[in-house]
Amino acid sequence: MEIEMERALDFMTEVAASLMSYGSPTTRTEIWVTKIGQKLGFQVDIAIIYTVIYITIRDKDGNFKSITKRLFSLPSDFEKFMRVDTLVKKFVDGNIQLAEAHIELKKIINDQSTYSIFLRLIAAALTCGGFEYVLVGGTMSAIASMVLGAVVYAATNYVKLLNNRFFQQFTSGIMISIGAWLLVHLFKGSTLSGVVSGSIMLFVPGLLITNGFSEISQASVISGTIKESEAMALLIALVFGIFAGTVFVGGMNF
Repeated sequence: MEIEMERALDFMTEVAASLMSYGSPTTRTEIWVTKIGQKLGFQVDIAIIYTVIYITIRDKDGNFKSITKRLFSLPSDFEKFMRVDTLVKKFVDGNIQLAEAHIELKKIINDQSTYSIFLRLIAAALTCGGFEYVLVGGTMSAIASMVLGAVVYAATNYVKLLNNRFFQQFTSGIMISIGAWLLVHLFKGSTLSGVVSGSIMLFVPGLLITNGFSEISQASVISGTIKESEAMALLIALVFGIFAGTVFVGGMNF
């Protein structure tokens, strides 16, 4: 029984960690982990406070095991989130056994992204250009935003000199500001505000803000408040980066 509890707890912990890492709301993760434990015949107590996961399971005889796991990064990955979510649903519905589900989960975690760098850059460019065209409406500004957005996205995601989200946001802001000043001279008819407004859309922490409000509304106040605070800090870092880039360009009399 102890071995069964340990296997169940390991699986539940990895599910919780992967769901949180890939962008799942806290409440949804807690519900799924609880359903997994109930499927295996255990009573589950779980609490997730942003990057810290607490899980305790008890069997019918009162034996229990607990675990605390700390997450050190929460990069969003919608594709893996959907794959893990689907896997958990299959397990809860009884369509897959624990051992097989655990193997499949490890495979999902270890898989590299199915989207190539080229495809990601195309998506980044279209996102920036589309937002600029909808919000401002300038064709040349949209094209400039596509170019700048793709370049900054590549620089901050594939050339990681420092694996720190706040530094990446600040650096992104600087590159956007300086890049926008350069591109408005290359793309005649584009506007500085239009290029900047389109290019920053990739770096606005929209998922973090949405999940934070969602969790606060579902009584996960601590986790939701932490996410909102991080989102505000990331936005401030981005704004300060844009400001720093603007000051630099102004000081160079560009």
